Amino acid sequence: MNDSTEMGMNDMTWVWLLIAAVVVIAIIVAIVAAQTHKKRELARQQASELRSKAQGTEGSVSAVEDQARVLRERAEEARAQAQQLENEAGDAVRSAREQRDSLTDDYLQADDVDPDVNTRRRD
Repeated sequence: MNDSTEMGMNDMTWVWLLIAAVVVIAIIVAIVAAQTHKKRELARQQASELRSKAQGTEGSVSAVEDQARVLRERAEEARAQAQQLENEAGDAVRSAREQRDSLTDDYLQADDVDPDVNTRRRD
């Protein structure tokens, strides 16, 4: 009788230990699940705050982009105007050279006609 009682107690001890182990594992799993849930909630809250912040600055970013677009257009207009002025300056230089050449030719022709001018020195 002693052996069977001792054996029964030993079996009961194992059962209780097994139940205790299952309970401890269940508690650990519940704690880990709760912590994971809490971390996810915190991450969602942080993401929501970041999105709100981004939406708040979106208007100012759009304004800066609009300003950049306007400045780029003005720069393009300035480049076109500078090119136009460069072309006009080139035309004016060519015209001045032609007029200077014509004036020089007029002086040379006058010297050729004038009997008091010695044109041999030019040759």
